[in-house]
Amino acid sequence: MGLFGKKKEENSELPPLQFPELPKSVPSFEPQSGFGSNDVEQIKNAISMPSQRAMPEYFGDEKPLFVKIEKYRDVVETLKKLKIRLNEADNILDKLSNLRTEEDRELAMWQSDLEKIRGQLIEIDRNLFE
Repeated sequence: MGLFGKKKEENSELPPLQFPELPKSVPSFEPQSGFGSNDVEQIKNAISMPSQRAMPEYFGDEKPLFVKIEKYRDVVETLKKLKIRLNEADNILDKLSNLRTEEDRELAMWQSDLEKIRGQLIEIDRNLFE
């Protein structure tokens, strides 16, 4: 599953940029008749101060990450499937462990039976040749 799509090819050329003409004179920001000098100073200070809400906070050198919602949903769905598969693998390992324990128990019983038979054969052999 690829996370990034193919780039769209752009064959069309962009038209040349056209900039509007700049004004010949710079407008004055002097107080007008409706405003007091204190009002103008407050407005200038408000404009010149950077807003805390406008600037995102970064943690160290990290920048905010933006992900398309479709990609996010795909990742969430994939993680769900991985969790299901992980649980299935865990269940299979538990079953294999139980089988191995049962197999070891059976082998120990067979070994015990063989030792008993060996002991009986040695006893019979001893009784026959004495």
